[in-house]
Amino acid sequence: MPTPVPANARNPLRTFQFRLRMSTSAAGDYVAGVRTVSGLSVSVGAYETWEGGNNLHRYAQPHKVNWEPLVLEQGLALDDTLERWARAVLEFARTGKAPGEPVKRDLFIDVWDAYAHPTAVPPPGGMEARIRSFHVHNAWVSKLHALPKLDAMAGEVALLTLELTHEGWEPVPRPVLSMPATSLPTP
Repeated sequence: MPTPVPANARNPLRTFQFRLRMSTSAAGDYVAGVRTVSGLSVSVGAYETWEGGNNLHRYAQPHKVNWEPLVLEQGLALDDTLERWARAVLEFARTGKAPGEPVKRDLFIDVWDAYAHPTAVPPPGGMEARIRSFHVHNAWVSKLHALPKLDAMAGEVALLTLELTHEGWEPVPRPVLSMPATSLPTP
């Protein structure tokens, strides 16, 4: 007979919640309504060399790093932070002058989980625990879809889509997860 699985078992393979944070202020501001973030990937090309006079065996070394662009989707009616950023990049490309908004920004993608530790109890008030963050360096808007295909007969949500070119990303060191304190009896 199979062993029953508890209802509150932690599934490490499920999709987690996330938030997008921009470093426009000292504390950083979360951007509301970001639905998807995709493209957090990197590929490393190879540089091939051969030994002198021996064309039969090649040696490959890591050479060129290619950072894939990020794609963000956000609901149109929620927050205009990403749209203002796209307008600032367009203004900079058109005039060559820096507008009031920064053109290149650092982004942080924070991944959240209510059960960050197998023995943890979710904090009160619906607060989650941040389990991982990624720091995206010097991102700028390289493609903007201001409106999706409009169809009066469809019941879809209108989404703003941005493609961000950046100069690389790195994972932020994980926070230290501590075990819950237990009271030990004194001898």
